[in-house]
Amino acid sequence: LSPCVHAILACRLGYEEKAKEMYLRTARLDLNDYNNDSDDGLHITSMAGTWMSVVQGFGGIKVNENGLHINPFLPKDWSGLQFKIYFLNRAMNIDLSANKVEIVNLSSEHVDFHYKGKKILLPAKECFISELT
Repeated sequence: LSPCVHAILACRLGYEEKAKEMYLRTARLDLNDYNNDSDDGLHITSMAGTWMSVVQGFGGIKVNENGLHINPFLPKDWSGLQFKIYFLNRAMNIDLSANKVEIVNLSSEHVDFHYKGKKILLPAKECFISELT
């Protein structure tokens, strides 16, 4: 399970090539049969690790005692990434492209989060847009 954790940490440290390498290692564990044991079944935990690599790594999602933090890290050769998360029963759609991030609060209540260290209060059904640098 460590490649997914390494992918997340590589994203946080800005190591793009290592992040992609570890992400692919996680995502392709069974497809490439790295451990020569796919005949015995699939590694379900590695499938969850793939999701973690994408959302927590490249999507930059982290939750701590201060709340939800979003600090995306999109590789230069990726055209985009989109996913939905739920935080405190509030649905959010996060759409990253080469030059911007768009965060939509899908819930009927406001949601607050930190985007690249800045606190954001996003009203219900509203959209936050920022340049992705």
